[in-house]
Amino acid sequence: MLQHIIIIFIWNNFFYPYFFIYYISTLAETNRVPFDIPEAESELVAGWMTEYSGFRWSIFFLSEYANMLIVSIVASIVFLGGWLSPLQMFNILPESWLFLDGPVLGFFWIMFKAILLIFVMMWFRWTFPRLRVDQLMYLCWKVFVPFALVNLFLVSLWELII
Repeated sequence: MLQHIIIIFIWNNFFYPYFFIYYISTLAETNRVPFDIPEAESELVAGWMTEYSGFRWSIFFLSEYANMLIVSIVASIVFLGGWLSPLQMFNILPESWLFLDGPVLGFFWIMFKAILLIFVMMWFRWTFPRLRVDQLMYLCWKVFVPFALVNLFLVSLWELII
């Protein structure tokens, strides 16, 4: 029973490295801190954003948040169990609670997980400082690439064994 309680809070395979690689990559793709080096609007006095004001400026920022929503929905479907509640994913749901299954609650669970991931993205922006270019290159080339190659080797070894 304790394993089921722990798994409910972890959700599907939240602790696997694939989720963290995907999530850090989405932070870089959506130009969120600490990966917003080229478009650091707090440091720009002149540049590509100065010619936009009012409604056009708000459309740019709404498109950034729409991009965050899309990558968060994909992460919630692929890594966090999609439309299933944590109780349904691990067959802990009692028979008397089957009313929790359905398209409306499935949409609720996808959006809840996506909004939680968006909140974490915003939390990173409020918490972490921006990386320098050399720190970003170190992270990408000396941490992520070797990790991905070791992961590729281990997965291929696992497939050969099975």
